[in-house]
Amino acid sequence: MNWRHEDFQSTALPTELSRLIINIMYQITIYLTTLTMKQKFFKKVLKALSNLQLSISLLFFIGIIIALGTVIEQDQPISFYQTNYPDVNPLFGFFTWQVIFQLNLNNIYNAEEFIFILLIFCSSLIACTFTVQLPALKKFRLWKFRKNFQSFDLKAQFSQTGLPSTLVCYNLHQKNYHVFKQGKMDYAYTGLLGRVGPIIVHFSIILLLFGSTLGTLGGYVAQEMVPRGEIFHIQNLLKSGSTSSVPQQMAWRVNDFWITYTQDLKTNQFYSDLSAININGNEVARKKIFVNQPFIFNNLTVYQTDWDIIGCKVKLPNNQIIQVPLKKITKAGKKIWLGTLSLPNSDSPISFLINDLQGKLFLYNNKGVLLKECYLGDEITLGLTKTFVFSEFITSTGLQIKTDPGLITVYLAFFLLMCSIFISYISYSQIWGVENATSFILAGKSNRAVLFFQSEFQKLSKKIC
Repeated sequence: MNWRHEDFQSTALPTELSRLIINIMYQITIYLTTLTMKQKFFKKVLKALSNLQLSISLLFFIGIIIALGTVIEQDQPISFYQTNYPDVNPLFGFFTWQVIFQLNLNNIYNAEEFIFILLIFCSSLIACTFTVQLPALKKFRLWKFRKNFQSFDLKAQFSQTGLPSTLVCYNLHQKNYHVFKQGKMDYAYTGLLGRVGPIIVHFSIILLLFGSTLGTLGGYVAQEMVPRGEIFHIQNLLKSGSTSSVPQQMAWRVNDFWITYTQDLKTNQFYSDLSAININGNEVARKKIFVNQPFIFNNLTVYQTDWDIIGCKVKLPNNQIIQVPLKKITKAGKKIWLGTLSLPNSDSPISFLINDLQGKLFLYNNKGVLLKECYLGDEITLGLTKTFVFSEFITSTGLQIKTDPGLITVYLAFFLLMCSIFISYISYSQIWGVENATSFILAGKSNRAVLFFQSEFQKLSKKIC
């Protein structure tokens, strides 16, 4: 047969198309090679992160940092550290307030280095969970038939055959064992849920770290001292995360504040009547709060923390009402408030003292001599032709406003951690049986409650005899 040049060209691919296909195949080869190399690198990284020694070292290092944060007071003003960690006679010869600020030891839990270490530890837990624990759990579910029981301490041998295997499978099934049979070999296990405990521990720690980091970065704490009847916005921040934001479209109003006392005139409880106000000035929520009973609204929690008397209203003889500021003095754990009142037609001012909010006042002259004891609303003359009245105390309530976006996650983490503790008490028990020509051999082992398992194994052996 004679081939012509035209016939050959008609069956061949064009040169441009051939080059295109070769280029595509080359690119695919490069991509697959790169992907394989990345997978190998990824596997090496996972293997390194899932290393037990690395996890323990990170956990130990985190514990040291937390201990430092416990010993060294956090988020205090610079004057506090200058007073407690001075340059003169420093602790250990070098530990001064300057060292604390240089190493950022005054703000450990918000430091980027500490968050980075937590991130590595969290990555180590995740890698260990997915590369070690989950595959191990899958392995525990596999059927493990055995013929050799020389390494087992707990075993029994029966001379008869056939019937013991059937009785073993029946009794194990009655005790909620998962029973498998393959020819003359038997295998049963129970308590696989106990193997899930460590996995849940890992997930709970991961959630705890995630929730704590979320709260650190997105949360804040504010402290406000607000007079009764006033409206306020959140302004006085004590601590705030780098990604936190304070909502200014909402305000709060202190409707009222009061204190209850015990029979021996000690403070029993102090209360604040609060309202949440929207941007239009309308009340959207209202609650009476006291210590350990906060006001929770719109992801904000308002706590009752303190109180104060900042002034006193006095009605003068000409019916004019003035406000007299008070100064608080704390002595031996007891609070008193002092004020000075200058009256018309009087050469010397009058000092008065308040011990509590029950309305009793003590009046003194400029020499410190007690002139009179009175209550709010009493008309007081003191030798003057006209009277005056202490009409009202001006009080303020101390409120702490806090938000923590990771709080629910932290609660969930602790709940899972508590569940994992109970799950970990579940014993993972395995029993094997093998039948040969003359006898039936039974063996078993358990990772927990060994004495109880031995007792159950002996009862099972007696039922077969």
